[in-house]
Amino acid sequence: MTTVICPYCFARSSAAKLPYRCLMTPTGVRGGSPCGPERDDVWAGFMGPGVPPGARMRGPVFTPARKAGWRAGSGSSVPCPGCGVGTTTRVCGSCHNDLPSDYCDQDSRIIALVGAKASGKSTYVSVLVNELNHRVGQAYHASLAAMGQSTQVRDREMAEDLYERLRLPDATRPAALGFNDPLLYRLSLPRRSRLGSGTRHTALVFFDAAGEDLAGAEAMDRYTRYLSAADGIVLLVDPLQLGSVRDRLPVHDGPPLPVVETPPQQIAADLARQLRAHGKGGSRGRVATPIAVAVTKTDMLRPLLDPHSPVLRNAPHPDGTFDEDDRLAVHEEIRSLLTDWDSGALIRQLELDFAELSLFGLSALGAPPPAEAPADAPKSGPQPIRVEDPLLWLLARRGLLPVHRTTGKERGK
Repeated sequence: MTTVICPYCFARSSAAKLPYRCLMTPTGVRGGSPCGPERDDVWAGFMGPGVPPGARMRGPVFTPARKAGWRAGSGSSVPCPGCGVGTTTRVCGSCHNDLPSDYCDQDSRIIALVGAKASGKSTYVSVLVNELNHRVGQAYHASLAAMGQSTQVRDREMAEDLYERLRLPDATRPAALGFNDPLLYRLSLPRRSRLGSGTRHTALVFFDAAGEDLAGAEAMDRYTRYLSAADGIVLLVDPLQLGSVRDRLPVHDGPPLPVVETPPQQIAADLARQLRAHGKGGSRGRVATPIAVAVTKTDMLRPLLDPHSPVLRNAPHPDGTFDEDDRLAVHEEIRSLLTDWDSGALIRQLELDFAELSLFGLSALGAPPPAEAPADAPKSGPQPIRVEDPLLWLLARRGLLPVHRTTGKERGK
């Protein structure tokens, strides 16, 4: 029996027990009339006080009658008891958010995306999706499809802004201004087994917390259920937030350096505290949830890196496999850099708090924004480097990707 984790409130439920929402469509029967909208105070209460009265009126929610031998399957149309018209729209029983029908019938992986303000989370997601649809998808014979209207619309808008207008995405909206919808995707990968080939579908849920909501432990409490439900965390670290990096970079004509926000080691410590408080702490006091820590904007760090650094080129994907040796090389290099840059404060914090840790370096754009237009992408468009590495590591450790390694043991934990 499939267990569904709501990507909005993270409540768990059996797929077979989810309620449905009437779509209020015409019946097509002479004299028949469609259902009218009803107040959905459960949904409005979850969305917050900013929901206008008119938006609370939505299609009625109902639990279908269970008949002997009856079972709802993928895409099953269930008749509304009020009007008799079938609907495939299921909703979460706890928050009444609509769930894409294909989301309810497959395995899911919730990825928590965390980072201080100006660390580039929105740009990172937009570029990551594009790479998974093109270069990386081709390497793994994979496909990525947006699920649900909200994700499809946001996906299209982000792609048009970044790849057509060359405009960087707007900053993530703080929780105080309303609820940020998660991004839902269906990742399809080839499945190879002794019984033959096939396809494995996995739902990916990306939830992007605004930098303002990570300014302190109290604000981060809004995301406790999200963090505790996550299968893996991607923590983006902006190296330009580190004083030692800012001091070492040569004077340049590029965009101004960002305002210094919450120190990355404080964000890491708050993350660990939240996860321990929700039962994610291991027997030795370290958090069990795996965390991929990615130093962003590596294009700005070229003067500080060896010209032959693996961080400056995209990862190989030999025969559609995740290259573990390459990951270890990047992990060790980033660990050495972090130890040098801030006397090891961040890496010590991470290694003391998390049992499964891997370090990455990436650039979503491949070059800094133009100095005269810091809100624009480079004129050549995004030329990303290694944006896929953190996600692929999290998927590989879950057995969703084949792994290539020549070393005798795994060291990057």
